[in-house]
Amino acid sequence: MLSFFGLFKNKNLSASASRTSSGSFSLLKSEAGLADTRAAIDELSQVVKDNPEAVEIYLALGNLYRSQGEFDRAAQIRNSLIVRPGLDDTLKARTLYELGRDFMRGGFLDRAENAFDKAREIVGDSPEIIRELAGLAAGVREFEKAAQFYSTLRMPLQEAHYLARAAEDEFKESQSKGFRTVKKALKVASGSIEAWLLLLSELKKEANLKEFSKRFPEALNHVPLDLRFTLVEGLLTGAPSSCGHTAIETDLVTESDRAFYKVMLEALEATSEIDVTLCYYGARLLHLCGEEKEARLWLEKTLVLNQNFWLARLELFRHAKEEQTLTPFFSNQLDFFVNVACEVKRFTCSGCGLKGDRLFFVCPKCHSWYSITFRKELNQ
Repeated sequence: MLSFFGLFKNKNLSASASRTSSGSFSLLKSEAGLADTRAAIDELSQVVKDNPEAVEIYLALGNLYRSQGEFDRAAQIRNSLIVRPGLDDTLKARTLYELGRDFMRGGFLDRAENAFDKAREIVGDSPEIIRELAGLAAGVREFEKAAQFYSTLRMPLQEAHYLARAAEDEFKESQSKGFRTVKKALKVASGSIEAWLLLLSELKKEANLKEFSKRFPEALNHVPLDLRFTLVEGLLTGAPSSCGHTAIETDLVTESDRAFYKVMLEALEATSEIDVTLCYYGARLLHLCGEEKEARLWLEKTLVLNQNFWLARLELFRHAKEEQTLTPFFSNQLDFFVNVACEVKRFTCSGCGLKGDRLFFVCPKCHSWYSITFRKELNQ
C-alpha cells in the first residue's frame, strides 16, 4: 500500500518547550512556545491572504489551529480547500484526512469517519487513513472492525489484540462464541499475550484444569521469553500478594486455585528457558501453594541470577524477619518500611520509561506495543 504522505514534506512550525529543573522557567518556556505558535499562525494567515493558492500553507495553518484546540477554525480551512475547483485529488485526500483528524480531536467521531472514508475513496487503503479508522473503531468498542482494519495493514499483533477484546465481550453472552474468536486471535498471532491470557482465564474460570494444563505450556512456548512473566502476572491478578505479609495469607487461596497454580509451576519447572523474572514468579506460586521452603530456594535462585532483584530481596527479608524475635515497636517499624517498599511500581515501558503497577499491552503514554518490562532493579 503506497502512502500518499510520501508526496508531502511536513515542516515543524513551532518549537516545543523543553523541560527544565526549574518550574518557573519551564512555565516561561511553555508560554513562549504558545506565543511562538500564535505568531506562526498570524504570519501564515498573512501569507495565505497574499497567496491564496498556497495549499500547503493552508494545511499547515489548519494544523496549527488544531494544536491550539481551535478545531472549528481548522475544519473551516479544510472545507474551504475541499470545495476549491480543480484541486488535485491527492491534495484533496490529504485535506480530508486532516479534516478527519480535526473532527477526532474535537470529539465528532461520525464526521471524522466520514472524512476518512471520503479520503479512502480517492487514494485507497493508505496506511495513515486505515490507522485512524482502526483507532475510531476501537474507541467506540467496535473491536472486530478495528481488527479488520489492522488485518488490512498486515499488523497481526494489533489484529489479534482487538479480536481478543471482541472475544472478551462475547464471553459475557456466549462461551462458545468467545472461545471461537479468541482461538481466531491466536491463529492470527500465536504470540498474542492478551489472547492467551483471555483463553487461560476463561479455562480457569470454568475449572477446566485438563485443558488449562495443555494450554498453559503452549502459551509459554509461543510468547517471547522476556514477556512470559505477563502470563503468570495476568493469571495471578487478584491473588493474595506475598510482599510484606505472613504465610497465613495462603489460607485465602482455594484448593481449586492451588491446583491451577501447581500446573503453572510445573510448566515453569519444565521449560528449557527461564529468566530471573520467571524465577521470582515461581517463588510466588510456591508461596501461594503453601510451600514456603521451596519458595525461599527459588528466591535465592533469583538473586543468583540478579543480586539486585529488589522484590526477591524483600521476600527473603520477610522470611528472615519471621524467624527473629523482635520487639513489637521494631517489628512494626520494619513492617511499615517493607510495605512502603512494596508499593514501588513494578512495571515500566522500555520505550518511554513510564512506570505502573498494572499490566499493559500498549503503553498508555507512548503507545508502543509490547514494551512492558518487569522492573528488576529499583534504579531501573
